[in-house]
Amino acid sequence: MKKITIIGAGAWGSAFGKVLKNNGHEVRFLDVGDTAWPADGPGDYVILAVPCQVVRKVLQLYPAPPVPVFSLIKGIEVSSHKLVSEIVREVWKKDDVGVVSGPSLASEVQSGVPTVVVVAANDEKLAAAMQQVIHGKMFRAYRSTDLTGVELGGALKNVYALAGGICQGLRLGENAMAALMTRALAEMARIAVVKGAKPETIYGLSGMGDLLLTSYSPDSRNHKVGEALGRGRELQEILRNLAGTAEGVPTVKALHELVLEKKVKAPIVGELYQILYGGKTPAKGFQALMSRKAELE
Repeated sequence: MKKITIIGAGAWGSAFGKVLKNNGHEVRFLDVGDTAWPADGPGDYVILAVPCQVVRKVLQLYPAPPVPVFSLIKGIEVSSHKLVSEIVREVWKKDDVGVVSGPSLASEVQSGVPTVVVVAANDEKLAAAMQQVIHGKMFRAYRSTDLTGVELGGALKNVYALAGGICQGLRLGENAMAALMTRALAEMARIAVVKGAKPETIYGLSGMGDLLLTSYSPDSRNHKVGEALGRGRELQEILRNLAGTAEGVPTVKALHELVLEKKVKAPIVGELYQILYGGKTPAKGFQALMSRKAELE
């Protein structure tokens, strides 16, 4: 049995905590506003389950724990373009950092239906240790040493799920949706390469798997935001009425700046940025994608 501290008791943190409890581990939750570890310390692992844009502020509330840290967070920090593992290394000066990612709607994990994820860390022993902690009959875990690739897959799929929602909100049809998802994967792989990740990681659970789930599921917050945009609603109104955080919305801004800086061909990201932050209508954004010159696949 392991003692595990989870920072953040939202839907995903709570669902993941249930997985750990079902596996016989002791789980303690800390709210975002807490400033101290439990009386007996952080335990054997610390799990981060807070919105990406507040990670840095939350980490600064605590002394660095003397145990491995794993993130459930899927996003890119807007101010620095850094992934969560990079923020943990910077603030807590820790190298024993990993991530758990993949197609995992919190509501379904909470209800105990079959779910498959990937655990990643640069150190395979660390990834294997967490894999054993979470692996169970209804919650299967693979492992990877491509930490950057797995983190990117989880962050980027939220962005492209917004596009998938818009596509469905505009009622463009299944042909368009299939093409959009395929080209989204191509963009994700190109971005992964410039960030030092393996492109094949994007075709796995944290990339393609999570992209398909988040883009099609009506329970996905990013899908809901995109679909509402496609139907003509304003972004701020949508976000005001949304239960929870749609990580894709701020991640679009960070990703747009990143692809411009790295000179990555990412037309879907460019149009999403214009739709969310440049005043372009979703219909005109998709028209722009369809009007691009013919080229090799």
